Amino acid sequence: MGILETIKEGFSIAIAGIAFPGLNLNVKPGIYPIGHPTEESPILVTSNYFVTHKRVDSSLERQNIAAWLLVVDTEGVNVWCSAAGGHFNAEKILAQIDDTDLSETVNHRQLILPQLSAAGVDHLILKKAGWKVKFGPINIDDLGDYLQNDHAKTTRMSQVEFRLKRRIENSISHNVFISLILLPLILGIQILAQPLGFLLQPWAQWLLFNVVFLFVFIWAFGFLVGILYPVIPFNSGFFKGVILSAILVPLCGILFFTSSFLDFILAIGTLLLYGIVISTDFDGFSPFWGTDFILKDYLLLSGAAVIIVFILIISPIIIGG
Repeated sequence: MGILETIKEGFSIAIAGIAFPGLNLNVKPGIYPIGHPTEESPILVTSNYFVTHKRVDSSLERQNIAAWLLVVDTEGVNVWCSAAGGHFNAEKILAQIDDTDLSETVNHRQLILPQLSAAGVDHLILKKAGWKVKFGPINIDDLGDYLQNDHAKTTRMSQVEFRLKRRIENSISHNVFISLILLPLILGIQILAQPLGFLLQPWAQWLLFNVVFLFVFIWAFGFLVGILYPVIPFNSGFFKGVILSAILVPLCGILFFTSSFLDFILAIGTLLLYGIVISTDFDGFSPFWGTDFILKDYLLLSGAAVIIVFILIISPIIIGG
């Protein structure tokens, strides 16, 4: 996939996640024939997240694999997140099988599930219902070799990877979301600045005057998080954000030091807040971390955000506006 396709896919992911009225790009749950499957063709199970379905469908077509694709209703959440969150489980798989004529379509009772769904799918429940379960390779592009090797996985097929192309793709979609948060934040601070007077007025003015700079910072910081994610110390996205912010935020903040010391503090605080939000939220794109891990990061983010916002509010009192 070239750079243009990567950019296109990143924006597609972002658009699909925006809850515009009437916009629903998620795939309808059901059974889909890929290629020209027969009653002996394998049954692959996946989520109804449109990006997942698109990638699986495209990969199977490239590999010239004929299969039945059972799409489970995961409320538009990807495989590993829906498995961790209880949206991709044995009960939902059985319910989807019952809603189709799958039992009459094939002459076998074997399901191939994504390996990243293993945490949420109780294979014993499926076994009691008469279905055998195999957890396929991590990467759908390895499915052809997996099938030819009689459902045996090599070590490489079991290793989770978060490649640069995928990280850039996710950075694009993530930057769109974070950018959309920028305008409500500015509007909200402007509204609150009226009754709270001078406490929020300096921050409100700084946000309004520097909205373009913030937009550029969000996209630059977001791309750096995606590109450098594996090499920044710590597993935690929160601490990755703290480290990257400690390097970049002071350099950016110096641009405002010539204006006033208060503007410098407001710049440092605002950029630090966005930096740790961007990096912490990026955890959700990584296939390495489960829900509990991500929730701990969000607790750290919440505490840090309260402290930063408090400092931004009281800065005019301490420094003087």
